[in-house]
Amino acid sequence: MGIEDWGYRWLKRYMDAPQWVKEPLGRLYSLLPDRLRHGKDFARFRDEASLTDAAEIQRLSESRLRETLMWAIQTVPAYAALAAQLLIDMPLSELLALFPLMTKLDYKRNPEAYLSTACGEAERLPMQTSGSVAEPFKFALQKGVTRSKESAYIEAFSRRIGLTRQDVVLSLRGRNIRGAAADNGPLHSYEPIKQMLWISPNHLDAAYMPGHVDAAIKYGVSFIQGYSSAVYELARWLEFNPVPRFTRAVRGVQLFSESADEGMVTLIEKVFGCPVLVHYGHSERSVMAGSMPDDHRYFVWPLYGHVELVDEAGQPITEPGVQGEVVATGFDNKAMPFIRYRTGDLAMWSDRAPHPALPGYPVLERIDGRNNDYFVARDGRRIPVASLGGLRPPAFLKVEATQYEQHEPGRITVRLQSADPLDPAVLAVIDDYFRTKLLGLVEAELQVVPHIERTARGKRRLMIQHLTERPAETTARN
Repeated sequence: MGIEDWGYRWLKRYMDAPQWVKEPLGRLYSLLPDRLRHGKDFARFRDEASLTDAAEIQRLSESRLRETLMWAIQTVPAYAALAAQLLIDMPLSELLALFPLMTKLDYKRNPEAYLSTACGEAERLPMQTSGSVAEPFKFALQKGVTRSKESAYIEAFSRRIGLTRQDVVLSLRGRNIRGAAADNGPLHSYEPIKQMLWISPNHLDAAYMPGHVDAAIKYGVSFIQGYSSAVYELARWLEFNPVPRFTRAVRGVQLFSESADEGMVTLIEKVFGCPVLVHYGHSERSVMAGSMPDDHRYFVWPLYGHVELVDEAGQPITEPGVQGEVVATGFDNKAMPFIRYRTGDLAMWSDRAPHPALPGYPVLERIDGRNNDYFVARDGRRIPVASLGGLRPPAFLKVEATQYEQHEPGRITVRLQSADPLDPAVLAVIDDYFRTKLLGLVEAELQVVPHIERTARGKRRLMIQHLTERPAETTARN
């Protein structure tokens, strides 16, 4: 097991330590070889993440999937009833279909049933994620393996835009800064291991942008990583307040954790004049995908996990252009394998040719966000929030951010963040836009607010839906 997992319990203390303590410790630690830091499997995972032989990729992915399913049948109590199938030489697709579709709620109801009996407590790395729900979702990763694999794949992803370990990265990904809440408290923290300049997630509004840019220039930032909404707001501010000394130094941008529509990516590319990559993954480490500098589609790493798309009834979707829910079977987590896990994210297969540099990679045309990102019309039908994407009127340039909230069918509140009052003519254009897009089935009440609250991690929720539970957390089975 690498030091990364062994010392994970102390990560927060290290990040919260004063700079004079963190600096020498971090620089010393960064000198350690990968085998000590990440474990013995790191080099193998890094090589697999860069494979380009389609036949070899297919062979390895099928082998990894079968190995994962057999491990679950043999060691995970919830799948013990499938043990009889081991006597049958069954095609891989049929074996996978024997496993039920799972939701986060299934795991939360009986977590012990999904822990492998062949992995003791010492081999499990406890994790939790709360997302948009009040009760945290607790699960387990495999120590020395799962996080090592993720680090290797992220490094391979970064190489697509030339990001190396010697570059300094501006991170807008929700790391809280100790003392930032106090008056005149620090809004930045430099982490020397990964050479990242972290920004306080509670200070991402326009008033703080000059200070963030000055800090980025001081530390020599050449790449940016962050939530799509946070990087977009930085780009919007820079569009109206150019700082060439900063933007010209940035050689690449990576967007994580949130969906990014084409308009957001286009603006970020325009402001920084560099490639922008979009990334898709989740805390359970069962699926990972990312774009290329010349192609904004999502290319799924076939050796990270197996991906399916299903409709609301749980039936497979194989044809391009049809929206479905992402279902993931993750590899390399023997402690708690996630099999046919309904992620709650909506996507569709691409009908365009694969990227020449990524043969054998499944391709998602786009990822539209969560399956609870929808409006309920007065007649009960659901209208996806994604339907509001695409070309927007220029009036939206006056709006810094948008958020939707719904308490009753046929009515939504649309919050428009703006530091200054919006002109009635601008509001009239925006109001007409929503009336047209929502087909007259949902009435939009516009509210101009100076600030839209973020989560503790710095994310800004696009849709707050109070009407129903997420479809992914029903008991649908195939």
